[in-house]
Amino acid sequence: MGDIVMAPTPTRDALPLRRANFATLGDALDYAAQGDKGYNFHDARADLVRAYPYRELAADARRHAAHFIAEGVKPGDRIALIAETGAGFAAAFFGAIYAGALPVPLPLPTSFGGREA
Repeated sequence: MGDIVMAPTPTRDALPLRRANFATLGDALDYAAQGDKGYNFHDARADLVRAYPYRELAADARRHAAHFIAEGVKPGDRIALIAETGAGFAAAFFGAIYAGALPVPLPLPTSFGGREA
């Protein structure tokens, strides 16, 4: 069994660059999701651990938004999110945006023993 080699999302694609002319952050993600770019998450050794295309992020964020709305979140509500570098945080953050809520990233106090605790 060989190791699976993950390819990062590209730095450039055919989607024309647009700067700061979106009505909302959700609109910007929807536009970016039409291309091939995305986030690339690396570990402490700089090894790629997750390539996360914007189209996948947008789809995951819409699922989060539907969940937030089903749980009673209304536009303008604040949603506290543990601020951690990873795909889950990005999807929840944009999910709050899509739901019309305000994502509030919060640090996890080190006294809690880290994410696993």
